[in-house]
Amino acid sequence: MKRISTVVAGACTIALALGAAPAYAQYANEFSIAKVVKQGTTSQSIAGSGTVTVQVQVNADGSHKVIKVIRSTNAGDNAAALEIAQNSTYRPARKGKKPITTFYDFVLKFNGKAVAPAAGVAGEIDALIRGKQYASAIDKANAALANSPNDPQVLQLLGIAQYYNGDIDASAAAFARVDSVNKDFRALAAQALASAAVRAAAKDPAQSLAFAQKSLSLSNDANSTFALGVAQIANKQYADAIATLKPAREKATSTKAKLALDRELLQAYLGSGDTASSSATAADIKALDPSSTDAQLAFANHYLTLGNQAMAAKNFTEALKDFEAADAQAGSLVAVTANTGAAFAELSMEKPDYAKARDYAMKAVAAGPNDATANFAAGISWTGVYSTSHKSSDKQQAVTFLNKADQLAKAAGNTQLSAQIENQLKNIPQ
Repeated sequence: MKRISTVVAGACTIALALGAAPAYAQYANEFSIAKVVKQGTTSQSIAGSGTVTVQVQVNADGSHKVIKVIRSTNAGDNAAALEIAQNSTYRPARKGKKPITTFYDFVLKFNGKAVAPAAGVAGEIDALIRGKQYASAIDKANAALANSPNDPQVLQLLGIAQYYNGDIDASAAAFARVDSVNKDFRALAAQALASAAVRAAAKDPAQSLAFAQKSLSLSNDANSTFALGVAQIANKQYADAIATLKPAREKATSTKAKLALDRELLQAYLGSGDTASSSATAADIKALDPSSTDAQLAFANHYLTLGNQAMAAKNFTEALKDFEAADAQAGSLVAVTANTGAAFAELSMEKPDYAKARDYAMKAVAAGPNDATANFAAGISWTGVYSTSHKSSDKQQAVTFLNKADQLAKAAGNTQLSAQIENQLKNIPQ
């Protein structure tokens, strides 16, 4: 009988954040952009219709310096726009009630000989955010970025709008594109990046690491540190993760923070092969929360990973030991995955013990009756038993489990598994 060497997917580690970052005031109350108090005049001739954007540095004391024209649809109006900007008066931006120095994009719309200030896209986005119209602010920002993809001011406003709209991943992606985040937005950006880093760890380790590193560069706080440790583990940088998380664990004061850090440290210690530290950290978790099964799951997932690696290397004896160890560590919590893995490991050996494989598979099915892969393992195992016993009852068991596995695979949209099952059905000995 043809042996199947399907690799069982190991359970993913779910990284838990330390909790919400320090409260960050609502944007509308935290930061207000600079504004024109009185528009200046110009003695320059106006060439005609067009829109000119002038960058102005508005200082905290209300003084200002015209920097340059950054956009213009009619170069003939540039000189007039620069003079108007120079002769205007401004209200400085504020952080809370404190005036601060920032850049202001002064947009002037020329229409014949008339000239009027335009809100400018940044001002429009800002107004939408203040009005809590986050979806509209996002649409406005994306439209502006279609013309100027790397505009740092618009990217940051986009990140803010997405953050308050609940799209943390998109917010982090926007802030990640900004080389120098405005200091008034750094706490919010760091929080978005840290949260997104933890969320991305399982599916996109490289992205997780990039987000976490950016977060830490903006705010060297507990959440950014935690996110970096999680990302390093996802990238199998276990020594780095230990160096990142261990000092944070030593400083942690709340039980919640200690548990979150211990869970990640346990993953890092297991990955690095440090059994002594793994056992000590597992004991810490149990002491902090006697009802917790996190340590058992961590050990079980570690053995599942080793089992998958051994299967890929065709070291089926070692794989079987690892899957058995996973089941011994966490029992019912990983019974389906561990016993399905053990069944396939036994089936993949040079001389399979089909009865033994069947016993593993039946344990898996008992724990997960509607698991397609477990039912597939049972069907293959019963087919092997039938090839020796030639009992019609054993053949019927094989057909029953394979048909159920096929139905479950199709219902889940797993066409690849369904094809394997149907091929197995065709090859049942007569």
